Amino acid sequence: MTLARCFCFCLALILGGKAASKDAGGEQAAPDSAAAMAGLAKQFDKHPLIMIGEQHRNVQQHVFLRKLIRDPAFICKANDIVIEFGNARLQNVADAYVAGETVTEAQMQSMWRETEVMFAWNSPVYREFYEAVREINEKRICPHSIRLLLGDPPVDWSLVKTVEDFKRLEDRDVFFADVVEREVLAKKRRALLISGSLHALRQMPKEEGTGFEEPNAVQIIERKHPGTLFTVATVPSQAAAETMKMGPPPSFRVVRGTDLERADFGMIAPAWTATPVIVNGKHEWKLDAAKQWPRMGKVIDGVLYLGGDETKLFPSPTIYLDPVYQQQLRHRAAIIKEFNGQDFMPVLDDLIREAQSGKTESHP
Repeated sequence: MTLARCFCFCLALILGGKAASKDAGGEQAAPDSAAAMAGLAKQFDKHPLIMIGEQHRNVQQHVFLRKLIRDPAFICKANDIVIEFGNARLQNVADAYVAGETVTEAQMQSMWRETEVMFAWNSPVYREFYEAVREINEKRICPHSIRLLLGDPPVDWSLVKTVEDFKRLEDRDVFFADVVEREVLAKKRRALLISGSLHALRQMPKEEGTGFEEPNAVQIIERKHPGTLFTVATVPSQAAAETMKMGPPPSFRVVRGTDLERADFGMIAPAWTATPVIVNGKHEWKLDAAKQWPRMGKVIDGVLYLGGDETKLFPSPTIYLDPVYQQQLRHRAAIIKEFNGQDFMPVLDDLIREAQSGKTESHP
């Protein structure tokens, strides 16, 4: 199944793995990160854009990301942060929020709930990231404020009545790249870009009929503005880190011009295909790797090893008992199913049953 508009893949990446409690996102879990953050910050001396491929809902990575943007030596070299997990129609809400103004809880949630992606951004790690950006502006750790740019298309779901309306929505990668070009590069600014792992790769495996559709955000930006972007992938395991001669976590290495340039990217590659399956009566996704990836130097510019912890942070399923939100999700799920055959209704029904039973498990 082709991962059209990345709906299936965004969900697939967040299912499975170990579940974490809300407290698992605490910054106290992060070891000293100074050397890795300094290595990343140095890339701003050569590139106006640094893009980190995000592992959806990964606690360990989000602890590091929050620590990274709270580090003046890194964040004060940037002007903006562009994120995948926000609906650009609500950019005015984001601007007000990170400037310290009051926004309602409904406005806050709408920024991540109303994207083109089902479920993915309800994890508390995304709210915590928004809060961290607001905090660094409130504390004035930089001479200038940091702007948070919402990089998902400006969809208004109340106007999406049919699959034909849905087809007219903007491509997510094209729109993300356009935000970067219009709001960052055209204004001679610098930015940290955060988007799902496959959006942040320069090349993909060439396998027919499966996987992620190209061009992705990195490819679009690089074709128009070569040399502007430094893209980073996360090393997922201790075994891969040892093979790549990474230091103790967190550690960072540049790929280009080093022995890693000719290494097999497959050893750290994200999952490539997702197949719907039923496990213990619940609807989940089976992830599979691609058979052949290009060399690492063709795919990324840097690697970041944080320890290989796959723990993910999930929201309480009780959020799906809200009748208004539930109706909105059913409306979107019906349109998506008609559009590409991906059926999210059983997943929503699983979550509702889980919430009603009072038993909390791993869930979107």
